Amino acid sequence: MRSFLLFLFVMGPAAGQNLRYIGAGGCASSNCHGGTTAASEKDSRIFGNEYSIWSVRDKHSKAYSVLADARSRRMTEILKLGNPQKAQRCLACHAVGSPEKSVSDGVACEACHGPAEKWLGPHTAANNPHANNVALGMYDTKNLELRAKKCLECHLGTSEKFVDHELIAAGHPDLVFELDTFSAGQPAHNREPQPAAGNSLPHARAWAVGQAVALAEQMRALAAHASAAASWPAFSDLECYQCHHDLRKDSLRIARGYAGRKPGSLLVNVSHIDMVRILAAEAAREHAGALDSSLAQVTSLVQDKLADGAAIAQAARAAEQQARALAAAMAQKDFDAALARAVVRALDGGIVRVADDGVQAAEQAAMSLDALGNAYAGSQPAAQAAIGKLYDYLEHPSVYDPSEFATQFRRAAGTLR
Repeated sequence: MRSFLLFLFVMGPAAGQNLRYIGAGGCASSNCHGGTTAASEKDSRIFGNEYSIWSVRDKHSKAYSVLADARSRRMTEILKLGNPQKAQRCLACHAVGSPEKSVSDGVACEACHGPAEKWLGPHTAANNPHANNVALGMYDTKNLELRAKKCLECHLGTSEKFVDHELIAAGHPDLVFELDTFSAGQPAHNREPQPAAGNSLPHARAWAVGQAVALAEQMRALAAHASAAASWPAFSDLECYQCHHDLRKDSLRIARGYAGRKPGSLLVNVSHIDMVRILAAEAAREHAGALDSSLAQVTSLVQDKLADGAAIAQAARAAEQQARALAAAMAQKDFDAALARAVVRALDGGIVRVADDGVQAAEQAAMSLDALGNAYAGSQPAAQAAIGKLYDYLEHPSVYDPSEFATQFRRAAGTLR
């Protein structure tokens, strides 16, 4: 019962009380968010058909139903969890935002916007300040740092819910996340405010904040796991394909060798580390030195002193604080086209090293190129086709070749100049 309460009740900001989910049906009225067509921008700052968009087109609404498919059933059979649509380990993410009476709604409105028990009525009032709703338990998704953190509660995990090595081995997809790419991939149900400056690129800023917050949350998880002997080492914190690679005679891993480290030593997942180092070097040089030093300490300790969980946890907590400081700086950054291009050039220039760090780093590089390129160059057919080939290539990680990925990446980046 306790684990069920993790998604039935959520700690909200209203006087520290447990607030109750109302359910997606509470938003479905045709004169609220359940309209069939979107209101014009001049008539309303909201669409008015958000419920319709979510229920028909948003994959979050299918998060519960996917638990009934063959793969989900096989996973819970392997893990001896019983019916996946009743297993709390699954429901903690696949039914968040839905009360027990409407658990089949899956990941519903309140998963992102906060339990509506106290703000549902007041938020409809004219001239009601957003801050009032937040005080009543609405989650402040307008804040990019908080928005990214909310997404990562499921797309990375918390102390209460985490896709660990056991779940992945049983068949759960590895978790990959990039804020702007994932936001673009789901049907929009909000109107982004116009940027304060004419040359600002809000999508590039979302990418930057999302990368920094993702790194902070990754370091938080790493610290928690490393400080608990029972959960360390947590292989889901590490780079997957250092183990899951081809061991044939002509293996790229063996041909390349292990410069600077002992063969077989474990590596932390550096996918967000690689992106954030490039981001800080180009957009926040005042943060770059301290951040790079703290991240180097984390990677070195995992590689050379894996058994020293306390030291790894301490280093990860320091890196987390550095990443949060960078996220706060990026939230205020005027990310214009020149800066976005500079980041893409730096990413292109360092792509051989990034590609060499493995498939997970390559995935982040591809999504970063997509997000930043779209931000300053728009949706250009040649660029989209080339980036699409990158995504297609990454669909087959067992045959991943760093040099081939780097070649394709440079080809795609070249279409954006």
